[in-house]
Amino acid sequence: MKVKELIRQLELFAPLNLAETWDNVGLLIEPLSDGKVTKVLTTIDLTEPVLEEALTKKCDFILSYHPPIFHSFKRLVQKNAKDRIVMKCITNNISVYSPHTCWDSVENGVNDWIASCFNCSSKIPITPNSTLLNAGMGRIITLANPMPLNNVCDVLKSHLGIKHLRVGHADCDCWVKRHSSTSQPYEIIKTIGICAGSGGSLLKNVDTDLYITGEMSHHEVLAVVAEGRSVLLSEHTHTERGFLSSAAKLLQSRVDGGVEFLVSEIDHNPIETI
Repeated sequence: MKVKELIRQLELFAPLNLAETWDNVGLLIEPLSDGKVTKVLTTIDLTEPVLEEALTKKCDFILSYHPPIFHSFKRLVQKNAKDRIVMKCITNNISVYSPHTCWDSVENGVNDWIASCFNCSSKIPITPNSTLLNAGMGRIITLANPMPLNNVCDVLKSHLGIKHLRVGHADCDCWVKRHSSTSQPYEIIKTIGICAGSGGSLLKNVDTDLYITGEMSHHEVLAVVAEGRSVLLSEHTHTERGFLSSAAKLLQSRVDGGVEFLVSEIDHNPIETI
């Protein structure tokens, strides 16, 4: 499959107009020749070790969720890791494509993947997209059966494949005030706001019992619990990395053979809990 045809398939799944205006998505490094793509390496972050993995596995296309090129370049120099990655990709005729917030927004994308571990009676985007049905940033879900927060934690950890979550517990008095009309028991969760990655700004003022995201600042968490909501933080890329296997299978089904989608074995969360 030619690079242009692969890109067409990627954009049929997640059109570039779904991206946030600040994002840098699409084809970021174009090959010097539009050769045949045989292997695609999917990764959350394109680091130098991941690039070496791509070379070892003879991949000619890297699908990097986070854009490895974000800010403008004035020069390419060996002392900078980002620059070295760009130069090495060009030297080895490797294409690099980033879907980032397109995958966050699209139906059956990253945020829907997070929500899929729960039995939902309803699910809607936090900010619906005006051009594509069921797309938009974040998700608000209503659980078919309310769950204690501890049970929600267990379900989420299993789905993300992690052992630890950071938990911000709702202020009890504020919780009671929020639920004064229903007397909903403390931290029995009915509604959840979900945002992959960093959700502080998107989730702000979203009226749910619980927020699930990768990271928030200290002061953002203080504000959330003071509103009578709880928050679960998994670390940024833990909300995203598990989707790669689903994405690889989905994209494999969209191409007519001849292209193999691999998930990086080297890509990992740069922060470790010890």
